[in-house]
Amino acid sequence: MSFNDAALSYDRFRPRYPSALFDDLSAARGIGTHSRILEVGCGPGVATEEMMARGWSVLAVDPGERLARVASAKFDDAHFAVEVATFDEWESHGRRFDLVFSATAFHWVAPAVRWVKAAEVLDGHGAIALTCNKAMAGGSFHQFAEATSDVRRDYGVVDERESPSVEDLDGLIATSRHDVGALWEALSPQGSSVIAGELFDAPDVRLYPWTTTYSTVEALGLMATYSRYLVMDPATRRTLFEQLAGLIDRDFAGALTRHYVTVLAVAPRAAK
Repeated sequence: MSFNDAALSYDRFRPRYPSALFDDLSAARGIGTHSRILEVGCGPGVATEEMMARGWSVLAVDPGERLARVASAKFDDAHFAVEVATFDEWESHGRRFDLVFSATAFHWVAPAVRWVKAAEVLDGHGAIALTCNKAMAGGSFHQFAEATSDVRRDYGVVDERESPSVEDLDGLIATSRHDVGALWEALSPQGSSVIAGELFDAPDVRLYPWTTTYSTVEALGLMATYSRYLVMDPATRRTLFEQLAGLIDRDFAGALTRHYVTVLAVAPRAAK
């Protein structure tokens, strides 16, 4: 729930998702203006923007009331609605969907619930589509993270995972792509041992590499949307960020380049 207190910053600084991903999703699953889409964890509508631009209709579920308000203000009520609840507790009331979509949020759903409930709300020909932006090794943002690891650790910040190389990411996907649950557990920072099993067919996995450059303000704005910084004492966070800003300006000329690979996994609901 810490993200709810940073709704506007999350909307401003979090990376978007490649347009090609949504083109491919539309082509692969026949998604269009007629489709019934359920988005789990829409936040302020970062990924929803691409779906709205295509005229798709989305019912979203998010536990953050402020996040939901930001998303609602951005989109046409005729094509977008959000219900404030965790997916764990949300009631479908018999509604069924062609697609369950989630962008960098599905790992927050309780492992015992996520795959069962997603399968339950899909119609017989539906699918789940999961995407996330993986920050990769290489680039000055990665160098900055390595150079400041001791400083951040002194402030009690421990990163969940190292940024993988392309080879590491390829290997991880190759060993887990037989099951969408196994794949998403391997990709998520809070991974568990729960898999999708017989609920979903093996996923189609696609990768979208891209690169962006952040100014000092943008880099720190992005970092401030991560939960490990959101839960810090504000004065402590401010002191840490002042040190980090000075280092970016001094050692990286006020700009950090970050390499991403966006992962898309689309798994059809298994036939009963």
